[in-house]
Amino acid sequence: MNWTYYLYLPLIIPAIKKRARPFSAGAVLAFSLTYPIGEKVEYSLIALSVLLLVLGYPYEKQPVKFWERFVNAVIGGTGLAITFGLYNLGSMGTVLGVAVPFLLLKNRVLSSFGLLPASALYLIGSYQVPGRIKLILFALVYIYSLHHLRKLLR
Repeated sequence: MNWTYYLYLPLIIPAIKKRARPFSAGAVLAFSLTYPIGEKVEYSLIALSVLLLVLGYPYEKQPVKFWERFVNAVIGGTGLAITFGLYNLGSMGTVLGVAVPFLLLKNRVLSSFGLLPASALYLIGSYQVPGRIKLILFALVYIYSLHHLRKLLR
């Protein structure tokens, strides 16, 4: 499953466009906490994620449709449940849970920040599900996040 971590790296490139910077910040955060890298590099990538999020301000208003908000709420709710499970285990992955509540916002630009960390939570989650199902859940959320990216890059 190690190859899946690299799927976040190309999603950093859209940061060139201002309204896609929160999405790219989420990609950096997801990569930094799922791929086993050194602690110093991990903290610097988290700082880069925060910087990308700040550089996207002021955020353009782009509404999220009701059905997307519903899907975001389902993804976010299960993501938060996984975060609490990781917290109980004392895992560093709980930092990903900080981004998940952004999914509940009505603004697509800001809600896009929480999608990729949520997909990472599905991938590394501590829940009792076979690895193949974890990979399928990760893939579904990842592909759904590309739908958001397509709308951000218009």
